[in-house]
This record gives sequence, structure tokens and C-alpha cells, in this order.
Amino acid sequence: MKKIVIFLGPSLPLAEAKEILDAIYLPPAKQSDLISAVTTYKPDIIGLIDGLFMTYPSVWHKEILYALEQGVAVYGASSMGALRAAETEAFGMVGVGEIYQLYASGELIDDDEVALVHGLEDTGYRPLSEPMVNVRATFRRAKDEGVISKKLFEQLTAIAKSIYFPKRRFPAIFSKAATVGISQKELEGIANFVKEKYVDIKRQDAVLLLKTLRDLRESLPQASSKFDLVKNQFFSSLYYRDRTIQRNDTAVPLGDIAGYAALHLPDFNDINLQASNRALVQILAGILDIKVSQVEVDKESRRFRSRYTLREESAFLEWLEQNDLTLEEFNQLMSEMACCRRLQNWLFTRKANETNTKIVLDELRLQNRYQECAEAAAKKEQLVEKYYPDFSEEKYDDLTMARLAIEHERSTSCSISFREESVNEAGFLSGDLLKLELMRSHLARKALQNRQKLERSTEQSP
Repeated sequence: MKKIVIFLGPSLPLAEAKEILDAIYLPPAKQSDLISAVTTYKPDIIGLIDGLFMTYPSVWHKEILYALEQGVAVYGASSMGALRAAETEAFGMVGVGEIYQLYASGELIDDDEVALVHGLEDTGYRPLSEPMVNVRATFRRAKDEGVISKKLFEQLTAIAKSIYFPKRRFPAIFSKAATVGISQKELEGIANFVKEKYVDIKRQDAVLLLKTLRDLRESLPQASSKFDLVKNQFFSSLYYRDRTIQRNDTAVPLGDIAGYAALHLPDFNDINLQASNRALVQILAGILDIKVSQVEVDKESRRFRSRYTLREESAFLEWLEQNDLTLEEFNQLMSEMACCRRLQNWLFTRKANETNTKIVLDELRLQNRYQECAEAAAKKEQLVEKYYPDFSEEKYDDLTMARLAIEHERSTSCSISFREESVNEAGFLSGDLLKLELMRSHLARKALQNRQKLERSTEQSP
């Protein structure tokens, strides 16, 4: 069954909507809500009925285009949906209902035709003012039924239109009408008509949209975009900062997650620096016209999945969901990492035998960890010199590279790869030199363990 998301507010009570169409119902849409619905709920169809404006930025047209590009059918009616459908129908959004037709034909052009103020969610978004489309339709019905003349219809319509939309209520309309000479008798007659025969076009169109989607639910073909969406800087801000994700039934903007990290992670400065450097590398790569191959991207992906034990596809897909990434976005991230690695390898070749020694030591100094490493390295040398004064590699031929790497990882939790590219990236000129360092570290740990055993046995002697 196709999944449908509906943005609904004051145009139709939620309980009535649910009786017509089984769907995911969300509050009136504001900017970023539609794009968030696409990535969070992955719907087949979005029905936009109500939306916010003024108090919040309105649903942006490019959100609709993004949804269409992702193969989501987007329908609009009644209120904000009718407006946006008329504006984006050329790109594939589908409008439903009379209000949409009025906007699409150009008969209506003003946003205030459908605008109104309403209560909060706990009130059921109870309307607190009258939308102009409903006022006009009600007065037209009164004219058609002979309750008022054509002239009075035009007068009342003009008066209603002149009132600022949050204050557009029938008592305010009639009060202003009385000041321009319309008789009290006429006003009482139209007031009674409004109570009995009010025309709610917005409601009618909302119902029509829900019924349309209900009837089309299984026969609707997948949407196909008729354009190439240009994802400019504003769209990127919307997608990467304002878009929300769901955690524990709570919508959280991505920007808030980054903000939390900035204020609560002790190593955030390092995270931020690395993230910025990765972004700067992409700019440099663009200037140098460096492009990585799919082979390099796949290799980077395997590295990452191996590092975090995501070799099984089910574990990897779960990780993607937990990290709010699509497979396409993950591959883009791996492409960035492959690009970083390509430039790093280029840098190491430029430094020849120096390899990465200076830049690693400088980074240790910047992180105030140089002294710790220097003293630990000296301690390792002391242990090897004291307990293995006649050390030579030939004496330990039984210690293979694989065995040394496994033992080292178990002892230090530091994973060692002895593939040639990994050896070079770590700063070793050859695999033999890496093996030598692993061997000396192994002997130092062994010497330390023997010394500690000797010290314990001495303590236990009488």
C-alpha cells in the first residue's frame, strides 16, 4: 500500500480526515517540513493542504521540487496546497479543487484569499478569522439565492477584502458595512444567511483532495520529475541544517544536533577542525581537478565498514538509518574521504623519506600529546635494550607480520593493516620497517610482563 503524508490544520478537522483517508497526518507545514517528511517517512504521496506563514517561513517551492525529484507525487488543495500547486504545476505538482483552479487561472492572485488565523494544535487549529475565499463564496450564494443584490454583493465583498486578514470576521465586516450606509435590515438578513448557509470552500477542497488520493492510492504511477533541481546554498541550508529527523517520537532539526555536539562533546574542537579540513580538501581537489574513481570510493567504504564492524549488510543498513544517511549520501561521504586520502598520499610522496613524521609530531604537539608519546617511545627502547641487548630480526623469524599485528591489536586496541598502501599512509617506508617496529613493541611488552612477574614473586617471598 502506498504511504501517504498529509499536512492538515484548520481546513478540516483531523478526525473527519482520518475517516476519509488512512494516512500520516502532520500539522500545517512550515519551511523545511515537507523536505523533512520526504526523508523521515519516505512517502509515495504528499498531500499539502494547510501551511504556516508570517509566524514561520512558508513551505519553499524547492522543497516540493525536491520531493518530485525523489519520485514522490505531490498534491495540493484548499489553502497553502492550492497556492503552491498553482505555482509549481509546470514541474509536476498536482492541484485539486476549486481554489486551486481559481489560482491556476489567475482569477485569484493574493495569498490573503486563503489566509486566516487559527488556534494551536490542542484546539484542533480552530479558525479565528475568515478566509476571503469562503466569505466571497458565501456572499455569492446569498446573491444567487436572491437574499442580496448584485450591488450589495460587490459592496460586501469589497469591504471584506479591505479588512486585514487576521481581523476578517463577519461581525467586523458588517460593522464596517454599517458605516458606509448599508441598512441594518439588510445586514441582519445577510448575517442570518451566513449562520445558516455558510460556504466553506476550503473544507470542500480538503475533502476532495483526500477522496482523490484515496481513490488513486494504488493506481497512481510513481512521480517523475520534469526538471533538474539546482541545489543552491539556500537549499543546502534547508536540507543540512533546518531539516528534521525523528528521535524518540521527537522532531529534531539537524542544526540542533550539531549545536548539542558543540556544547557537550569535550573533543568538539578537534571534530570541528577535522570536518573543516575535509571540506577544504574538497575545495582544493576541485581547484586541482582531482576526481577519485569508483574503485577508490569502494575501497574507502570497505575500510569504514571494517573499522566499525559493519561488514554484514543488515548491520550497515541499520547504521545508515541510525545516522540519518541515504546510501547515496554515504557514498558521497566516502568519495570525500577517498579524495582526502588521494591528496594525503600525494603529500607523502612529496616528502620522500621524511614521510609524515614532522606533520604527525606537530599534530601531537598541538594536541599536547607529544610528551606522552616521546616518553612511551623512550620506555620501549629502554626495555628492548635492557632485556634484549643482542636483538636481531633473524632471531625472531617465527614472529610473522600477521601474528604480530593480531597480538598488537589485542594488547593496544590499535588495528594494524599491513597492506602496502596502509603501511605508507602510517608513515613507514616499507613493510619490513613496520614489522620491525611491531617486533620491538612486542618484545617491550613481553619484557615488561616478565619484570612485573619477577616483582610480584619477590614481594611474595618470605
